[in-house]
Amino acid sequence: MLPTLLTTTDKDNYNAYLNEKIEHVVTLISSTLNTPESSQGYQDFMAQTPAVYASLPEHYRMRAEFAVFHHNQSSFDFGMYEPGSKPRKIILLQDFPGCTKAINHAMAWLRSYLPRYPILKTKLFGADFLSNTKGDVVISLNYHKKLDEEWLNAAQALLNEHLKDAVPEVANGQCRYSMVAHAKKQKLVVGDDFVIETIPTTLPDGSTSQVKLKQVEGTFSQPNATACSAMLSFALSCVNHVGATPEERRDLIELYCGSGTFTVALAPFFEKVFATEVARVPTETAFYNMELNDIHNIKLARLSALEVTQALNKERTFKRLELNQINLDDYHFGTLLIDPPRAGLQDEAALAFTARFDRVIYISCGPQSLAHDLKYLTRSHKITKVAFFDQFPYTQHLESGILLERR
Repeated sequence: MLPTLLTTTDKDNYNAYLNEKIEHVVTLISSTLNTPESSQGYQDFMAQTPAVYASLPEHYRMRAEFAVFHHNQSSFDFGMYEPGSKPRKIILLQDFPGCTKAINHAMAWLRSYLPRYPILKTKLFGADFLSNTKGDVVISLNYHKKLDEEWLNAAQALLNEHLKDAVPEVANGQCRYSMVAHAKKQKLVVGDDFVIETIPTTLPDGSTSQVKLKQVEGTFSQPNATACSAMLSFALSCVNHVGATPEERRDLIELYCGSGTFTVALAPFFEKVFATEVARVPTETAFYNMELNDIHNIKLARLSALEVTQALNKERTFKRLELNQINLDDYHFGTLLIDPPRAGLQDEAALAFTARFDRVIYISCGPQSLAHDLKYLTRSHKITKVAFFDQFPYTQHLESGILLERR
């Protein structure tokens, strides 16, 4: 097995890494399904030719988190801890070829100029970077101290005095840098705490479009823009009712929609969409992204999967639905989009809920849990599409997309 690369890339051997991962995941899923009780699922899976969506071989990560290690008053390096090392082994970094060129430029700029401002360097222990494909960067600095106006003034001076000469793309208006500071119960912002990303997609009829997404630092966003584009295009390919009547189109339900990445991409191809999320900031961002993409057929509520089940079964009523003027009786759900955590759907209640829908678009970040869930779901549903997305090159991690349709 090829070694996992933490801080480097190997673009000459990229395809070997990808093929090895695909082989491992296909073997895992097929062996899990190859039992008498899931023989139909096994046959479905083996009959598919998976769509494979490769990543860029380098400069693919749109966000990254680093520790900061100080050498003296005038210098520091970024760093990571080697996983599983005891005592913890520090890997010092001056750049990170897996990240976008914009993040690498920002890392170099910060190492060169931040030490000139002691207030910015003192008790700094971490630096996070968020970029978009345009080259905008949000630099988030993490501190073990209380922050005040002095930090804001120094950060503004750093941006004003040392940015345009060092980063030509900023000087000519091609991109923008912002800075954020985090300390205990504190957050200070100079500029923005988000970027706007534009993701190209392939629509069900083969034409292309773009999805615009607000991505906020400190919250989840797809880390690989190429993989994100592929996942959205795959989900769109699972919509097979282009030009259908409203009755045939039916409605989409999405659980844990996050900031609405899939929601806004798929919504134009359904009559109505009901989406749920539990975290506050992603919910607010999802509303923003609906407006950004001029989407008006989505209703969003802060509910867990269990609460959605209770609402659909009329076991409980929820004020959060009433306040958002959502009546689930108005919906005729035909498709469920689900992107569960790495542990998968976990229990039979969640699996039973998933199986109640005619079409399930399942995006998975955990092959082992996906294989487990498919053993249950393929009792009632047929696997009709399979795709793999290389979200994290040079690691063992591979994301999958499965379309399940009722037998």
